[in-house]
Amino acid sequence: MFGTQSVPELDSQLRQVLKYSGFILIGICLGLFFYPEDAVLWGMVVGTATGIYNSIMLTIRIKRLPDLSPEAAKKHMKKGLTMRLSMIMAVLFLVSQKLTFISLFGMGAGLLIPYCVSIIISVVENFRLYRQSEAFARKYYDD
Repeated sequence: MFGTQSVPELDSQLRQVLKYSGFILIGICLGLFFYPEDAVLWGMVVGTATGIYNSIMLTIRIKRLPDLSPEAAKKHMKKGLTMRLSMIMAVLFLVSQKLTFISLFGMGAGLLIPYCVSIIISVVENFRLYRQSEAFARKYYDD
């Protein structure tokens, strides 16, 4: 989907995170339609959009790792972390200084949405795989 190499599990994870985070973002935007003055909803929109962008950039960086040596990979990921955290701080600074009608608390909650979605998807997928392996073990290894 993004990046240099295809990693099916990572592509699938990103696709699902983008889909569910997008649904949540659409729901928040519908809330803004009914409550356009709500600072928390505005913060959640900005935070969710920033979190989605960070998820995409992290995926792109992870997909480039196989081409690098271990030391270069470590530097590559540290640089990416610095860039993503700097972007979050820049958006927070912009919101706090220039866009005072946006809630920083809402933005913080919005930043966590894509990561929480990712964790939930991972837990569900691991549980599904566990159930499949359990059924496999019963079918072939139980007497």
